Amino acid sequence: MEKKKQNDNYLYLKQAIENVMPANKILGLKILEIRLGYVYIQVPFKDEFIGDFIQKRWHGGILASIADTAGGIVGATVLNSTQDKLNTIDMRIDYLHGAIIGDVFAEAKIIKNGKTIIKADIELFQNDRKDPVAIARCVYSVLRNGY
Repeated sequence: MEKKKQNDNYLYLKQAIENVMPANKILGLKILEIRLGYVYIQVPFKDEFIGDFIQKRWHGGILASIADTAGGIVGATVLNSTQDKLNTIDMRIDYLHGAIIGDVFAEAKIIKNGKTIIKADIELFQNDRKDPVAIARCVYSVLRNGY
């Protein structure tokens, strides 16, 4: 029964993230897989995401937003209550090569789930998971039960 409750919680989280959060709706973000400490998302390409109009490459700020969002989502998988609060306090991103026209995927994993801090590693890629366009580490403060 515990597994069903956990799956229902992830379904609720998925629905809220995809359909309620305005920034995620603008991105068109879709959660493809979500479980404790792990999330895999897709952001479909839009012309508005181009930052280099000559080479038709994604804007780095959009990629950073995707990484932070994926990190926040994976952080939410380890929260204990809807009263818990999660806030980005630090983020580092390394851009490895330009993201071309096409969807971007992000895979995020929890690397530390502490009492007051959550750390996540995120990889952004397009067609090949072995060739990421960017890697990020995000750190979030956690206020358990809103305190």
